[in-house]
Amino acid sequence: MPFESKMFGGVISSGQIALNARLEKQGLIQSNIANIETPGYSSQDFSFESVMANALRGQGKLARTNAKHIQLDPVELSQSMEYKSDKRPVDLDEEMQKISENQLMYQVTAKMLAKKFEGLRAAIDEGGK
Repeated sequence: MPFESKMFGGVISSGQIALNARLEKQGLIQSNIANIETPGYSSQDFSFESVMANALRGQGKLARTNAKHIQLDPVELSQSMEYKSDKRPVDLDEEMQKISENQLMYQVTAKMLAKKFEGLRAAIDEGGK
């Protein structure tokens, strides 16, 4: 079990996964908006919840079959994302709603991680006294 998981119960690593998934979703939404006038383009999306569930279960990772292989990034989201296309044109109002929600959830996750680090800093500062 990694040190971080022992100390914080995996909150930091799951927060990292969540931030990366939110960042990827933001790019996808922006791509939808950028292609709103493109003929034949249909809206694309992925389920944040299923990405998190797969990442926390460890699915989507490549297996290391030899100890000499390079350790891969544990957060390889592109392997666990299943993009879906609704086969319908992009609705600007819907995309703007998605982008607002995604930004809000990104900020909440970032603040949660910042609080964890503040707690660690306080523990270090108080431990020295």
